[in-house]
Amino acid sequence: MVDVGSYAIKVLIIFIFTYFGARLLSKKAIAEMTAYEVAGIILFTTVAAEPLVTKVTTKAMFGTGIIILLIYLTSRLSLVNQLAPILEHTPTVVVRNGEVDIQGLKSVELSLNELYGLLREKGYNSVSDVEFVLLEPQGSLSVTPKSQKRPIQPSDLNVATNYEGLTLPLVMDGGIIEQNLRHAKLGKEWLVNALKAQGITDITSQVVVAELDTQGNLIVSKKINKN
Repeated sequence: MVDVGSYAIKVLIIFIFTYFGARLLSKKAIAEMTAYEVAGIILFTTVAAEPLVTKVTTKAMFGTGIIILLIYLTSRLSLVNQLAPILEHTPTVVVRNGEVDIQGLKSVELSLNELYGLLREKGYNSVSDVEFVLLEPQGSLSVTPKSQKRPIQPSDLNVATNYEGLTLPLVMDGGIIEQNLRHAKLGKEWLVNALKAQGITDITSQVVVAELDTQGNLIVSKKINKN
């Protein structure tokens, strides 16, 4: 009979080891992974789960360690320009000068229905609206619209715009992010006073998110009281 306690500990160890191993492998979603990353993940999960059947934990940990190392080395080799076409897919042109490239579609096994569906997801109803369409190695479409079909940009109207950059969250779900406050060279007193100016007296119960934009403005999303 299996010792429930020791088995639970073994599952916990394997889970923690697999979790950190998976974090090292890639930050990409499955659909964005390269072929060698997908192969590595399949082997990784198979080997990592082996101790749950064979009871040999150290062997599985050694095997997953080798797989992690192999995927890491392959990802580093893929950065070499000469090796990248071998280790990774390259972008494929499927629409060229407003016309469907049939050979390109066949090479990536993409049907016309699928192409039109992906184009509609990008906001284009017709191939004639676009200049070029590339299927990227991650499986997504990169679309270059014709100049007459592209959205109007401020530069087209000679309108000057301010730099926006990234906002810096200072409060999330009622909790102050002190690291970000220090990064912005601000203190809790400033934050409390800035929130009071917007009618907020209790950060924990009233604030979902408070973000600092690049202009120094505090943008607050308040919690909705359902009572």
